[in-house]
Amino acid sequence: MGGVLRPRRAMTGAPMARPGPYEPLADGFAADWWRGAAIYQVYIRSFRDANGDGIGDLGGVLAGLDHIAGLGVDAVWLSPFYKSPQKDFGYDISDFRLVDPTAGSMEDFMRLRDAVHDRGLKLLLDFIPCHTSDDHPWFAESREGRDTPKADWYVWADRARDGGPPNNWLSSFGGPAWTWEPRRSQYYYHPFLASQPALNLHNPAVLDQLIAEMSYWSDLGVDGFRIDAVQCLAWDRDLRSNPPVGRGGSNALIGGGPTNPFAAQLHYFDRAAEGTRAILERFRAFADANDIVLIGELADIDTSQAAAEFTEQGRALHAVYDFGLINCHPEVDSITAQLERRERLLGNGWFLNVFTNHDTIRAVSNLTRFAGEGLREAAAKMLLFTQMTLKGGCILYQGDELGLPHPHLDYDQIVDPWAKAFWPTFEGRDGARTPFPWNDRQKHCGFGKATPWLPVMDTHAALCVRRQSADPGSVLSFTRDFLTWRRDEPVLRLGEERMARGERAPIISWTRAYQGQERRIVVNFSEDAAFMPVSGRWRMLSAPGCATQREAHGIALGPLAFAILAPDA
Repeated sequence: MGGVLRPRRAMTGAPMARPGPYEPLADGFAADWWRGAAIYQVYIRSFRDANGDGIGDLGGVLAGLDHIAGLGVDAVWLSPFYKSPQKDFGYDISDFRLVDPTAGSMEDFMRLRDAVHDRGLKLLLDFIPCHTSDDHPWFAESREGRDTPKADWYVWADRARDGGPPNNWLSSFGGPAWTWEPRRSQYYYHPFLASQPALNLHNPAVLDQLIAEMSYWSDLGVDGFRIDAVQCLAWDRDLRSNPPVGRGGSNALIGGGPTNPFAAQLHYFDRAAEGTRAILERFRAFADANDIVLIGELADIDTSQAAAEFTEQGRALHAVYDFGLINCHPEVDSITAQLERRERLLGNGWFLNVFTNHDTIRAVSNLTRFAGEGLREAAAKMLLFTQMTLKGGCILYQGDELGLPHPHLDYDQIVDPWAKAFWPTFEGRDGARTPFPWNDRQKHCGFGKATPWLPVMDTHAALCVRRQSADPGSVLSFTRDFLTWRRDEPVLRLGEERMARGERAPIISWTRAYQGQERRIVVNFSEDAAFMPVSGRWRMLSAPGCATQREAHGIALGPLAFAILAPDA
């Protein structure tokens, strides 16, 4: 869990100065709907259960779609619903073109697609190109022998001289990343579970087939894809072993808790390896030809640097979301340094800002310590405001709009294989995946009639949609109001960004600029009051949830408060 964002002092340094000139924007920039978009991530299994089996489904998403549209978002991203043995809850695909029975039917998908578009929203699907399930027919053929038509569709390697795996690569889920297959007398590679063998995307036939799978869904009318684990698309074809981090070291970019051996390596050869950019450029050529958007997930590496490489000049991904801010220490200097580094590296690339997702601790419990205190609501609003005003747009994970804290689950409640591998030092992903709380007056908080696959948390019931919808001061009401207001602020959707420099803790501040307009964003990332000197030519804007009163020489912000300023005309 996160620690406190405790300031070193309550006064910041020099008054704000107008930033220097910004980079010119490319022609057609504003026509890109995804720039500055607010995207809502639906983890289907936990959103709503329409068919009464205890597992969320496509029908449940349809039933809750008015809630999503009512937030004022631009698009919906659906977690995988393809046919799967569910060993990793849909991220282990056995057929890319079939809907898994736990999620519903193709007819359910078509109804949901139409309903999303009828509400003026875009629809994004999760696409997993790095691996399949070991139940996939492709793998069944590949493992049968070295002479089958799909023999080279997966990553196979001979044993080392001592009979062991060909190198020291590790699975981020625990143990070696290689499993022996006696039918081929070879090892196969799996960056995650042994039941998720890695596809060989260096093979042009595999790349062509994956593009055909995306084409199947784009022909059905989806508007884009979230590309899973972009860092795992390629692998070092010389199979060189990774070097160690060093004596007493640990790779802080890695999940799985402090005991995960994966964190002891520098992942030079099994993550973001040579060939990744070429694979992404093939995907982008397909996307451009079909007018769809590709948003890549980046983890396990220096994601700020990779984001620039994979989104610059519009030749690979349209945008990325990464774990850079999620992995920050919950302290104002760390978050500021990460934002400044992103600005320095990104150039004309593009981020979508993410503070949490289905794989991580919920934001209000990770980036602040206020989830269990009276400031939880204020902290949740502050994080949402920050996410929605930084350059790039944002992805809101279901429950962010309610300010849900991260719950603790006992061992007998968890189902996540990653958590089971590293318990008790790592609680895994289940806490972020507990059922969405709709109505505390209904059984299972309105999730469905049957006992849910994960427990509904008592701490979440009091924060349900029913209660917050009736409260104009709630996190939910703030989210709706601010996203609605933001729609008429093109500078916040499309503007360039310049971080303010100088001594300013506990305040973080940045400027957005677009077509001659400027907005100054000021956020107090602490539970103490703070003051920021401001020259007289800046005025406070009236925006939902924002502080609006200024003093003669600056602005005073209460705990976790925030403001938007504009230059005097």
